[in-house]
Amino acid sequence: MNRKALSFLTALLLTAAPALSGCSGAANEEFSEATAPTSAAVSEPVTLEFWGRWEEANPQIAETIAEFQAEHPGIKVNYSTIPFAQYVAQLQTAISGGDLPDIFGSHPSLPTYQLSQLDIIHPIDDLITDEVQSEFFEGTWSEGETTLDGNVYSIPLFNPKRAAMELFYNKSVLTKAGLTEADIPKTWDELVTFSRKVKEGTNGEAYGVVMGIKASSLAASIVQQMATAIKPEVVPSTSIPINYKTGLYEINSPSIVETLEYFKLLYDQELLHPNSLVMNMTEGAALMISGQAALLFDGAYEATKLPADQLDNFGVAPLPTKDGKKQYFAYNGGAATAALFVAKTTKHYEETKLFLQYLMDHLYPKLVRDGVEYSPVTAQNEETEVTHLIAKKGLALQNETVILVPRPYVKNSATIDVAKETSGKLPKTTLLNVIEGYLSGQIQDISAELTAINEEANKVRDSAIKKLAAEGVAVSLEDYQFSDWVPLQPYTGQ
Repeated sequence: MNRKALSFLTALLLTAAPALSGCSGAANEEFSEATAPTSAAVSEPVTLEFWGRWEEANPQIAETIAEFQAEHPGIKVNYSTIPFAQYVAQLQTAISGGDLPDIFGSHPSLPTYQLSQLDIIHPIDDLITDEVQSEFFEGTWSEGETTLDGNVYSIPLFNPKRAAMELFYNKSVLTKAGLTEADIPKTWDELVTFSRKVKEGTNGEAYGVVMGIKASSLAASIVQQMATAIKPEVVPSTSIPINYKTGLYEINSPSIVETLEYFKLLYDQELLHPNSLVMNMTEGAALMISGQAALLFDGAYEATKLPADQLDNFGVAPLPTKDGKKQYFAYNGGAATAALFVAKTTKHYEETKLFLQYLMDHLYPKLVRDGVEYSPVTAQNEETEVTHLIAKKGLALQNETVILVPRPYVKNSATIDVAKETSGKLPKTTLLNVIEGYLSGQIQDISAELTAINEEANKVRDSAIKKLAAEGVAVSLEDYQFSDWVPLQPYTGQ
């Protein structure tokens, strides 16, 4: 790697956001046969290195790899799961050392256009042809996310409508507190009343709510999703939320401030489990499962981690919102936050394609079957039954909650140049940092803190737009404004 690229990578990684977690049927057989590489391409034994960060899919990935190796004994696949919080650092080491695995998973801090700029990912157009693309969920192939300049660079691991935040509950705790499923809160006021009843009814043995905030984007996602019920124009994001009416960053939206103030109330009144700040998602879920909290706020993916022999004791419902109004989580049509890339340095591209084709044919249906996620191939969702009771309900709820939002990259691909120009220059303090500081009492004026971040972010992007415009690049703030979008409804204007 040249010195310029290495310098760019170092700057990028230093500013990366802290960690935010059957039978395929006839239609899928046609999908496979259309483009699948053949095992004849394998002339001698090879080993493929494969890195991922999605622990929830580990059993299904392991099962699929075992089947693949049985059918293709000349190819061995070494799969490594790397924790989300460590993933970027490990990729940095591999990129700097020119030692990337053949296949590696995406990370929100390393979008497709930045990996392409580093010249470390291999286009896969010969695997993901136009015919194959038509089999996938609407919007999967999105410029700046899965594609660049008409070339495909990644394939999704999950359906792009994913990671909605939901409420899981423990029925045993409800019974002990003298409550029923009918008491599951739908509004903020109801949640306060509910949580107090849980503490009183269990003699303080259980809290109303728990969520594992440490080393995770969970809290930021929950806050932003709840806030959409107050001001839906502000779109949830893994980086800085944007108001797609004004086109401006709006991390200081009154809706986000109010939601944070509500969580502060829950925390100060000990209705939110006090250990939420120091626990990760797995630890937070464990407290709800063990009966130390009635409710767990987490992603839909958490359903598959519930004890298989106790599913009757749990349920899932929407997150409560301020007044019980509709909420949403956003997807931009791409899959870069949960996708797989092929390293440009791979010495086994044909074998890699063969394995990726096998994943699409055989892993996707397993993920649906076990309730991990819906498949990005639409036909597979129709052909495969979700066998996990709670996950089946959770995935259906997620499908209703996640909506397609406007996509500046699609409206004007020059906005990718803006993203490149602002890389490493946007505020290093994230919404998660602010949430942790505010709940712990280290930050007093939440509005002022968020406004400072917001002003800096908009200033950085405005400077990038002006610089590019001066160089003849046709891009402006209007490319981030979508007057035809009706918030809370899927965007169909592009």
